[in-house]
Amino acid sequence: MIVRIIDIQVKPEAISQFEEETKRNHAGSISEPRVLRFDVLKDPSTPGSYVLYEVYQNDEAVAAHKQTAHYARWNDAVSEYMAAPRTSRAFDVVAPVDQSLW
Repeated sequence: MIVRIIDIQVKPEAISQFEEETKRNHAGSISEPRVLRFDVLKDPSTPGSYVLYEVYQNDEAVAAHKQTAHYARWNDAVSEYMAAPRTSRAFDVVAPVDQSLW
């Protein structure tokens, strides 16, 4: 399993639009068969600061996710809302290894 953590900084004036587009992307993402988790988190102490916490079965699932229509729409829509470039990190899972626990 692969965990990806994406840090996002959104312009203050674009927060509501970003959240709307991201909720739409979330709905599409969790319907993908090899996406095990797709959480959208907001830092309550830093307006405009978000984290996407994504869990995939494998690298192929990550690649497939980036080819979906909902991801392409989200990526295009939110690019103008970014206060800074997104940063991401990928991790291998140590525990839990049982996929049903995600």
